[in-house]
Amino acid sequence: MSRNPLDYQLNSSLNKSNSSFITDPILFTAVLAILTFGLVCLYSASGQDISMVTKQGIYISLGIILMLIISSIKERYYRPFLINLFWIGLLLLIWVLFFPAQGYNTDRWIDLGPFGFQPSELVRLTLPLAVAYHLTRKDRQPDLLDWLVVLFFIALSSFLVFKQPDLGTSIIVFISGFLPVFLSGFPLSIIFAGSISLIALSPLIWMSLSEYMKGRIFTFIDPNADPLGAGWNIAQSKTAIGSGGIFGKGYLNGTQSQLDFLPESHSDFIFSVIAEEFGLVGISFLFFLYGIILYRIFVISFNANTQFSRVCSASLGFIFLIYLVINVCMVSGIFPVVGVPLPLISQGGTSIIVHLMAFGFVLSLKRVETW
Repeated sequence: MSRNPLDYQLNSSLNKSNSSFITDPILFTAVLAILTFGLVCLYSASGQDISMVTKQGIYISLGIILMLIISSIKERYYRPFLINLFWIGLLLLIWVLFFPAQGYNTDRWIDLGPFGFQPSELVRLTLPLAVAYHLTRKDRQPDLLDWLVVLFFIALSSFLVFKQPDLGTSIIVFISGFLPVFLSGFPLSIIFAGSISLIALSPLIWMSLSEYMKGRIFTFIDPNADPLGAGWNIAQSKTAIGSGGIFGKGYLNGTQSQLDFLPESHSDFIFSVIAEEFGLVGISFLFFLYGIILYRIFVISFNANTQFSRVCSASLGFIFLIYLVINVCMVSGIFPVVGVPLPLISQGGTSIIVHLMAFGFVLSLKRVETW
């Protein structure tokens, strides 16, 4: 039977789209827009340090290359290797506890010469991917052994990050691992029982926290108790956000950041700099771009044709959202200061690269007909 020329042309177009590096131009453009805006903001937040901006640009370039490479690989080729990637990340978490890089405040870095590397950032990407693969590898609901295995390694990964010590990232790692568990149909009754157990064990959890972590929680409860010490960061952050008003003070004209009243303005508190210099208009524009990214990710998840694709893309989307919510609430005084960067904006090479790699996986899971 002869083939319809129109059908042949349509199928040819779809095959070309399938092989494209950029399967979702809207998502890709929104990511590039935030990265560009972030470099502009970093120049101001760093005190116009062009070397920091250049270094961040190098990280971004590397991240985009990795994103495009990953996005071009079909899921059936990399899915069997996700467990191995997690094992590598787990071994690096153990390695950094025994052989941490020198010159850092915490034992969470591996020295790579001119650059530092945080294994915890890699694990918060490989853990949900590996969990999603393990729970969806069979054409049936996961059994009790499946749940127990993944929960054990989620708890182990989170504990190893907690021992660095890094409370904020350990929480992120735990949530990152548990999201695919929840999305795979983990019983709500067990989640409820686990939540009650955590509340009951809260005194023991509190005793296990370091004085540094306890101090951050005390500061969150009453930042005015030590306004010139532990409460300084959040007080200056609130001042910067509130003083921005509707239109902001103007680019490079923020007083809290430019006069060094706001510590860590280039990393954890860069959102405060954006609010001060660009005001409500600026942060609304930023939230609009974040909204486009999240919308596209969840559309991709909704239209996915496999359980792995649905769970994986949705998990990565929620992880990105959690990073955003924690950072914004942290610098606004709603959450304790836990050192979570603003995604795609804050200075930090490992975080930028891992976020972009996550987008690469999302793009690789996208179906052509998704809109």
